[in-house]
Amino acid sequence: MRSTYITKTPDQAGAFLISAKAIAENGGNIVRVNYNKAVDENALFIEVEATKEQQERIAARLKEVEYLADDPGIRQIILIELKLPDRPGTLLPTLEVIKEHDVNISYINSQENGTPYQNFKMGLVVEDSTEIKGLIDDISKICEVRVLDYDGSDHLLDSTVFYVTFANEMRELLDLSQNETNAVLTYANQVMQTLDEREESPEEAFANIRQFARFITEHTGDNFEAKVTTRKLADNLTLYAIEPPCGSNIYVLEHYDALLFIDCGFGYFEPEMDDLLNGLFKGFSTRRKSVIVTNPDVDNCGLLHLFDTVYLGRNSYHNFELENRGKPSYRERNELDAPYVALSKIISRYEPPHLSRCAVIGKRNGDSPLEAIGAIRFGNWMFQVIEGAGGHVRGETIVACPDLHLVFTGDLFINAAGLTDKQREYEALQPALMANTDVNPGLAALCRNQLMTEYGTYTICPGRGPIVG
Repeated sequence: MRSTYITKTPDQAGAFLISAKAIAENGGNIVRVNYNKAVDENALFIEVEATKEQQERIAARLKEVEYLADDPGIRQIILIELKLPDRPGTLLPTLEVIKEHDVNISYINSQENGTPYQNFKMGLVVEDSTEIKGLIDDISKICEVRVLDYDGSDHLLDSTVFYVTFANEMRELLDLSQNETNAVLTYANQVMQTLDEREESPEEAFANIRQFARFITEHTGDNFEAKVTTRKLADNLTLYAIEPPCGSNIYVLEHYDALLFIDCGFGYFEPEMDDLLNGLFKGFSTRRKSVIVTNPDVDNCGLLHLFDTVYLGRNSYHNFELENRGKPSYRERNELDAPYVALSKIISRYEPPHLSRCAVIGKRNGDSPLEAIGAIRFGNWMFQVIEGAGGHVRGETIVACPDLHLVFTGDLFINAAGLTDKQREYEALQPALMANTDVNPGLAALCRNQLMTEYGTYTICPGRGPIVG
């Protein structure tokens, strides 16, 4: 364990030697020495690594030679680094926060380095882990902070360092703003609290979130390898199936200049999808565009702002209504899943649609696994809209056209056998990020059984994977 001693070292030659001998003779190892003239011009902070019994002997010896300050308590020094814009006054808010928490600075160092930022290193005297935890949290809301060194045996500090480090990684990986980073800190803290309560290690959970973020960022630009297939369904009606490297499939029905989408994927891929769609459809930005939402999850609804009209059921509308009011979505009502869902929204750059663009098709009134809630016409064809009972997620919807013998299943059916290796890698992350991708697995099974019973002979356009039939 580590302890920090504040010694009253006299201003004379060999003074520190006496302290060093007292520590060495009792088995202690000095890991850091710091001086803080603001506290006391004779005060020297000595951080020592030793067993509990050795620390007790060291404290007794220092007190014996009258070097130990009164009421030494249990202290340690943590070394932090602040990344601040290189302009006047940027350090002041962090110093104000440190003062508010009544924490002493034992060391500070900074030097201009030719970049727009300066890195300030500080040593903070820790007498109360709770206070330091709150201090680090508050500084993290102002600027990027890294904890460079601390006693890892302090569980409270260990947890704080873990999620603050995670938030910094997300900031750099996703180019987050300070407000977005603050949100990541909040949700990462909630994940940590949940894991602590269950006495589970945070390593795997945070590793999965990092992997999710890296997977998305690594598949942008030239690495956005979306598979596109087309089918002629009838005169003047063509179906385009777009399978991105992760997230939901995106289907587009083209009838003359009009386009009807089924889902639209992750918002993070907007630049890539914009290039792809402009390549597929001449004059894409000026065409009439509408979309049917098969469920209100973030990987189905990231680009809803691109469309003139968003068709959906009443339950999906209510989900977006909650999000627009800053309330928890359906997924976030499960307290175990809530922080993961909130983090996925930040990572994927999700924004709920403007409600003025939403057109409610109908709502469920019964309790059958699948229930017709309405229909929409596209060109010469009627598309039936059927809502499930909420086994996957409340608002789950399928779209069927009997005349074309065609059904869009959303996530009630996934063609797992046809997934690419990259898609399989992404799909493997989903159950690790949430308690279950189906909020009610038993009910979801009933919905899927009825789906296959009624539409098993149709050409099936799954939520993920290639078309079947």
